[in-house]
Amino acid sequence: MTCPYCRSQNQPGSTRCAACTSWMVDPPPVREWTRARSQRMLAGVCRGLATRFGVPVAALRLGFVLSVLLGGWGILAYLALWIAMPLEPAPPAALPAPAAAGTA
Repeated sequence: MTCPYCRSQNQPGSTRCAACTSWMVDPPPVREWTRARSQRMLAGVCRGLATRFGVPVAALRLGFVLSVLLGGWGILAYLALWIAMPLEPAPPAALPAPAAAGTA
């Protein structure tokens, strides 16, 4: 099994790399370019950008507010991102519990 970070060979079934001690059980998270469905204020653009780039959402919101106050181009940028960024997929609906045997 090859470590995805340092490319060293490890025992089959290893959970951590012997050379760099990185976890090898889960693939690294894939960050999508999507707008958030939850914890959003307007359209989820700032939350989606914060998730994508790993920065605090408050910093992005402050940046958009300052750009609106200092020239107004923040409104255009926000609207363009609102249109360009797709909404993140809905979480899968929970399946109903199976009925107990003998009940009708």
